[in-house]
Amino acid sequence: MSSSLPLYAILLRAIGPVTHKLMRMEQWRAASSTAGFVAPETLVNTGNMLAGFDGDATAARNAMEPVLRGFGLGENVAVIVRTPAQLRKLLKADPIAEAAAQRPSQTGVYFFAAAKPDFGWISDHDGPELIHVVADHLVVDFSQDVAQSGRLIRKIDKLCGLNTSRNWNTTRKLAERASQREKE
Repeated sequence: MSSSLPLYAILLRAIGPVTHKLMRMEQWRAASSTAGFVAPETLVNTGNMLAGFDGDATAARNAMEPVLRGFGLGENVAVIVRTPAQLRKLLKADPIAEAAAQRPSQTGVYFFAAAKPDFGWISDHDGPELIHVVADHLVVDFSQDVAQSGRLIRKIDKLCGLNTSRNWNTTRKLAERASQREKE
């Protein structure tokens, strides 16, 4: 990847089996390339892309939104963009080292669209989940099946705003691949 062209992790919210009927990953890569994204690569699970883009993160998000709408995907399919450095910072902080090592699929990282989400409510959280703030992201040790934490997930959506989450393994794999691409 050219050092003059920024690399971004593009994370989609609300992607799943229903949206697969409208947009397959190979279609997303092709349309992204046409929209100016360089060497788009989808990774790990649906809704994760690494791509170069000539512009800042906001410009990358703004350029990706019409790509998604072109497939007929609604406004609920949102774009959240992070730099490889932001992903590495999350991993380096590793506030839940034991959980990340023992239960990575039950350890979630929440990425927010807002630059400064409101985390004021966290000190009052009384659930079994452990919550950590790392650079305007939430890292949550669910310590159980994530599906049993519906109350917390609804609270995060309501109080912190538009977001998408990835488990620790996915976040790690995205950061590692982004670092490899930056070296290429």
